Amino acid sequence: MGGFLRDEIVSNLSIDEEALTLISDEMLMRANAINQLLPEAGKNHDQQQIVTFIIRFDNKGYRLYHIDDVLRHYRVAQAVERIIITMESTESIRSNRQFGTHLEVRFDINDTRNCSLAVSSENSDWVESTYSTISELINKLKNKNGFIRNGWTPFTVQISGVVAGFILSLWAAMKITPHLTVESAFVVSFLFAFLVFSNIWTYLSQQILNGIGYFFPNIRFERKGKEKLHWLIQTVIGGLVVAIALYVINLLFGYVGSVLGEFIAK
Repeated sequence: MGGFLRDEIVSNLSIDEEALTLISDEMLMRANAINQLLPEAGKNHDQQQIVTFIIRFDNKGYRLYHIDDVLRHYRVAQAVERIIITMESTESIRSNRQFGTHLEVRFDINDTRNCSLAVSSENSDWVESTYSTISELINKLKNKNGFIRNGWTPFTVQISGVVAGFILSLWAAMKITPHLTVESAFVVSFLFAFLVFSNIWTYLSQQILNGIGYFFPNIRFERKGKEKLHWLIQTVIGGLVVAIALYVINLLFGYVGSVLGEFIAK
């Protein structure tokens, strides 16, 4: 990298075509400003700036050199996974970023650590100015997912699960108790149900956290006509799953009670 560096991890962003275009235009403007100051043989100059784009979608990726090509893939993709916009000098490319100028913005839906802004150069004023401008553009893309994606979320899920487990265990006990003839049948039924739930919750809590990450992603690529449909399908399917799950659980509690009752009677 150059002698000066500014970088940061970016998070909780909603990114659309306009945002990608604005970031691209800013990088192209800065690249052209540097290139215009180079001598006539600038194409062979170490300080010549090149802007490139990487887009990964539907398990395939492309390196492109124009934002229009990126947006063309962006619009038709089933699922956009990653977009990287880079402005880099020839010197930086040749030295594997040990020297020279580079500016890079990375958005990745699968890896929060791979979402970043990095600016490096031998010119400290250029680094500060560029970092401030690009960072301001990115901050305008902030969404409200940070209220859900925070350090308190696992704790909240865990406590909510314990409360829900207690309530479900009471419900299970009321369904199972009529089938038992043992002393303190309700207590036995409750302890049995709560023990089963406790073992299930260890696995289920992680799936709930995964679901939160899916519905409230760190990076959301928004595309016209697809986001609304996406949320509508999720809402309908989610409602059906909850209704079916409650119905099946109710039947299961009754069945478990009858089985336990017959077993104890024998």
